[in-house]
Formats: sequence, C-alpha cells, structure tokens
Amino acid sequence: MARYLYLSDQHTTESSEQFPEHSRDVWIDIPYREHDQIESIVKRIYTPHPAIINRILDGDRHQPSLLVQEDAVVFILSDYSGDLDHITPHHLGVFLGKHFLVTVHLGATSKAVDPAWEFVQTNQMLDEGVDFALYEVLYHHVRRFTTIYVEAVKRFESLHDILLECPSKNLASQIVTLRKDAMHLRKMIHPEQEIYALLKSADVPYIATRNRPYFDDVASRAAELSSDVDSIRDGLSGMVEAYTSMQSNEINKIMKFLTIVSVLSLPATTIASIYGMNFYIPELHWHYGYWYSLVVMLLITLLLLIYMNRRQWLR
Repeated sequence: MARYLYLSDQHTTESSEQFPEHSRDVWIDIPYREHDQIESIVKRIYTPHPAIINRILDGDRHQPSLLVQEDAVVFILSDYSGDLDHITPHHLGVFLGKHFLVTVHLGATSKAVDPAWEFVQTNQMLDEGVDFALYEVLYHHVRRFTTIYVEAVKRFESLHDILLECPSKNLASQIVTLRKDAMHLRKMIHPEQEIYALLKSADVPYIATRNRPYFDDVASRAAELSSDVDSIRDGLSGMVEAYTSMQSNEINKIMKFLTIVSVLSLPATTIASIYGMNFYIPELHWHYGYWYSLVVMLLITLLLLIYMNRRQWLR
C-alpha cells in the first residue's frame, strides 16, 4: 500500500495511508508490486503524458534516464540489493513537481528511501519543500553506492597485497570477478550524472534556490564516486597485466631451472652415450675406465656450474 507524507495546514509533517486531500506539499511512496496504483495516484496530482507512465513501468528493464515535462521532472535511478558478491540491480522511479514528490520502487524495494523518509518525518523537514525530501533520497542513494565501492576497494587492495607477496598464487578468477563488479557499478552510476547535473542547475524550477547547494553536493559526490569507480576499473586492468607478467616470470623461472638441469646433465649423457656405442673403445678394457668416465663427467659438470655461477645464471 502506498504511503503519504504531507505538510498539514499547521505546517507539521504527518504520515498517512490515505491520499491527503488538503495539503500543500506531499511525498508519495509507492512500494514494489503495487504498480497498478501509479497511474491513478499520479493523475491526482498532475496530468502526465501516457508515455511517462509506460516508461516508469518499464523502468526495471532500462538504464537510468531523465524525462522532462512541463509540470514535472521524471527520472529513473539505478539501485541494487545484496552485496558485492551478489548484486541484484533494480531501479527507483521519481516524479518531482512544484509541490509533490513520488517515488516508485521498481524491481525491488529501494533501501535509499526508508532512511530518507524517516529523517524527513522525524525532523519535520517537509516544510523545507519536497525538493529537500528528494535530496535526502539522493543522498542515501549515493551513500549506498559509496558503501559498496568501499568494499570493492578493500577487495582490490587485498588482491594487490596477495599479488605482491605470492605472485605464483592463482588470482585470475578473483581479479576477473572484481573487474566485472566494477564494470557493473560503473554501468549503474555513470548514466546518472546527467540527472544530477540537471537537478543542481537553474533549469529545474521545482528546486528552491536555498536547496540548490544540497543538490550540488550530491552531484559532486556522485561525480567523485563515478571517477573513483573508473579508477578502480583501470587499476584492475593494470592488475590483470601485472598478474599476467608475473605469471610469465614464474614460468620463465621454471623453464630456466629445467634448462640448467638439462645442460648440467648433458655432459654425462653425452659421455655415457659414447661409451654405449657398439665400437671398439680402449677405455672399456681398462681397469680404471669406469672411474675415469665418472670423474670426467663430474669435472665437466662442475666446470659448467662454475661458469653459470660467474655469469649469474643461477640467481
């Protein structure tokens, strides 16, 4: 059931489950799975274009977008449920007019609305205008994305430390997963910059001059967050390259070790193969021939070791 927060004649903020017939400012919150109320409720406060209603109803299948009408500004924000490991995207529809604010939960319940609703109701802040209520929604909306971004940064720093300490550890799946999450965050956050830019400008008459600094603050926070998400995405791209390079170095070390072993065993193998040929070899009938061959093998191997060590191939 939709809930209503309105400014009464006594200039006090009151809550109701029925549409307030006599109120100056009203904030209407339409919950998830009650989209059949959207058209009837919105038409009681202004006359929307039919395409606007359809756009909002399809909002859970679209990217964040902005629609400007003569009597209202309508936009769709990205939202999510779950944590960084299981992000489930959905959207929040918003109608903003001179004396009304309508928030519509699309796909799932938005967790940005409840704290804003409680703050505005508890502190009697609706007398500051419905635009201030919208600011509270946007503030908690950006704050939620900041929280999940901080978690992504912690994962990034943890992977970075592991990569430096244990280059041979298999981190490919974790890096790719985190990079996918970062791209997902950017896809949700970046398209909203146009919305914040419009709301902080003078092009929207429904934002009071005294409240514009609040929207400028939200726009700055959102822009900074978008930039930070781009930075961590670029950092993960660099981490993929560093990880690939380190893995190649580890493989080169293994190949170097195997090559050294092969080179050191080559003299002994060569001498043994010579004495294994089916020809007359004088040393085969010599009493000390066996020990002679072993000493030759050992001396050549030691000489190779000394040569490799002087050339720093063993380091």
